[in-house]
Amino acid sequence: MRLINFFLPRLEHIFFAAVFFGIAAGGHRLLNFDGDLPRHLLTGELILQTRSVPTVDVFSFRTTGFPGIPHEWLSQVIFAGAYEWLDLNGVVLLVALIMMLVWMTVFREAHSRSRSLFFALIFTALAAGASQIHVLPRPHIFTYLLTAIWVALLERVGKTGWAKWWLFPLIMLVWVNLHGMFVLGIILWGIYLVGSFLDQPSRAWFSERKTKFMSFAGAFSLVATFFSPSGVHIWETIVSLGSNSYITSKITEYQSANFHLPETWLFLALLLLTMTGFARAKNIGWTHILLTVAFAFLALYTSRMIPLFAIVVAPVTAKAFAEWIREEHPQSRFAAFEARIAQTNSSANGWIWILLVVLGTAALIQQGVALDAEGKGNVFDDQFFPVRAVDWLASNPQEGRMFNEFDWGGYILLRLWPREQIFMDGHTHIYGEALTREYEQVATLSPGWEDVLEKYDVAWAIVRAANPVEEALSARGWREVYRDETAVILKREP
Repeated sequence: MRLINFFLPRLEHIFFAAVFFGIAAGGHRLLNFDGDLPRHLLTGELILQTRSVPTVDVFSFRTTGFPGIPHEWLSQVIFAGAYEWLDLNGVVLLVALIMMLVWMTVFREAHSRSRSLFFALIFTALAAGASQIHVLPRPHIFTYLLTAIWVALLERVGKTGWAKWWLFPLIMLVWVNLHGMFVLGIILWGIYLVGSFLDQPSRAWFSERKTKFMSFAGAFSLVATFFSPSGVHIWETIVSLGSNSYITSKITEYQSANFHLPETWLFLALLLLTMTGFARAKNIGWTHILLTVAFAFLALYTSRMIPLFAIVVAPVTAKAFAEWIREEHPQSRFAAFEARIAQTNSSANGWIWILLVVLGTAALIQQGVALDAEGKGNVFDDQFFPVRAVDWLASNPQEGRMFNEFDWGGYILLRLWPREQIFMDGHTHIYGEALTREYEQVATLSPGWEDVLEKYDVAWAIVRAANPVEEALSARGWREVYRDETAVILKREP
């Protein structure tokens, strides 16, 4: 019987394995959703080669020598390591592994709070589905994992026998070097501190052991944010990027989600169910109310916060529903059925199946088996990136400076740097508002766009085929030197 239980997977193990395989099988979509990954890979490779973290930009001729705050350098190194080890397959497997760990952490927290297998599994699965809107091979996935861990640790503050306050600054030291959204850790700490006071408002709160513990953890975590290659300047970059309305208006993920699209409906379902759980449950503390309100606002304001809302709120909602059912229907058939399933589930082990799925998926991908529906595999798609055009440029290098589509900038750098420097890419925090407006001026053919190209002595351009910019340049005598279905390269005639 013990042997059977060892190989019998738990329900949550099946879910975790499904998350990993589902993300790994969607690798082609992940790699070709936006243009940021190639630059992250190149930056990570540069750090590994030079054993130093660059603090100025070297990739664009317009920003050479500009301060380039490396707020994601450790993530870039990890991505580059996976890329060097297993090429793009390694990047996809890394994303799948991290996201599986995210939902393992969320499920464990939901199960611990709700003491309900069904509600923990249901709301973790719903949260995982809602988060797919922004699961991409970029440094923010590390924030997903650290947010889940950070919340789980904050929940343990004040519990009997738990005094590991030093874990918070230690995690923050890693977080601040992985991704700029480390500020969420400080925000979450503030919410938990205020919530604990509102739950028991009195003068005695200031002298309680839990309050002192929280204060130490928060103060040392704040100090830890200064221990990165950028020091205190990392805060300046994060604040300036988030407060620049022009820059944020040009980045799709900073906008509110379009709730007419099916991919947002799981988020809406989670939000509505959370509201329902709050309406029925009786013992919801201020901390969880503040958490839900704050992250619901952020998720409604910007689509990139939807996964973080799901990570933070799933355990809260699971607990609310579990307490509602236990209070109003303690002897229901559902409760009895869940108890039997939970007992059987707890007797199983079956971790080996997760290991087998991870290793089996990795082996299939490395053998060249394409798991995506279109059968393209984990490659940069020549319908999204100018793959063939850059192949041609590698053999036929052009003289002088280029103009390029900004979401192609990273890919061009990965393939052609250091010979070529780009006009712009998606790292708008480096270019700032003025240089981003110059790019937009050319891309939209606004008045003065030719002056921008003259200003930087642009000699050739790589743009999308059948693009208005292509037509405008051709009309002004620029000569076409290459064309395919995706990209066209034009050269200025003397």
